Amino acid sequence: MVWRKALATLLIVVASSPAWGAAEPLGSITSTGAATVRDTQLTEGSTVFSGDVISVAEHGTTRIAFSSGAQAEVLGNSSVRLTKANGNIQMIVDRGQASFRTSGNKGISALVADATVRPVNGAETLAVIQSLGQTHAIVAAEKGALLITTAHDAKTYTVNEGEAADLSTAPDPPQGGGRTPTGTVSALSGTMVVVTVVIVAAAAAVAAYLLWRKETAVPMTTLQNEVSPATLN
Repeated sequence: MVWRKALATLLIVVASSPAWGAAEPLGSITSTGAATVRDTQLTEGSTVFSGDVISVAEHGTTRIAFSSGAQAEVLGNSSVRLTKANGNIQMIVDRGQASFRTSGNKGISALVADATVRPVNGAETLAVIQSLGQTHAIVAAEKGALLITTAHDAKTYTVNEGEAADLSTAPDPPQGGGRTPTGTVSALSGTMVVVTVVIVAAAAAVAAYLLWRKETAVPMTTLQNEVSPATLN
């Protein structure tokens, strides 16, 4: 009877452990501070698995080296979920700020708001992603170029090195056949929400300001100075 209980306990532990369950290991933590996964404090060398949600406290940061060779960073006050499907790693930015760096076809992408973000080709790429809410995100191509594909209409936009895309909702479309806002993608099916993709210049400066200052909003005059001569809508 005792050995049966011990075996049952062992099976429960094995079934609940990502290392022994169906979850696939994706890589390991290279540096971390104030970050958790599965209610456990992350440490250097910790393995991360498909399905893991990495949560970083306000003043923390975590860097990940994926087994594919790609790298990622999750900044303070952020939550990122890692998944893998069809051989590709995807970072789902649920809250806050993250980035990924890759060279070659490393099979990595990010999902934020309504959009999937992936490198254009095998060139070295550094993508910076910030989720400002369920309907607003900023994606910057600090190095290399990115493709952004919106889920609701499958349209794809190219963000070249040094550019950023501002993905956000716009006011309801005007009635009576009036003009729609600049950069409009399309109305979401069954709603009156309009998603816009606006490309601006000097993404590295905008991204650095948003990410390292850890601000969720930037004064309009500051943004205009950062992205000049581009015009914000």
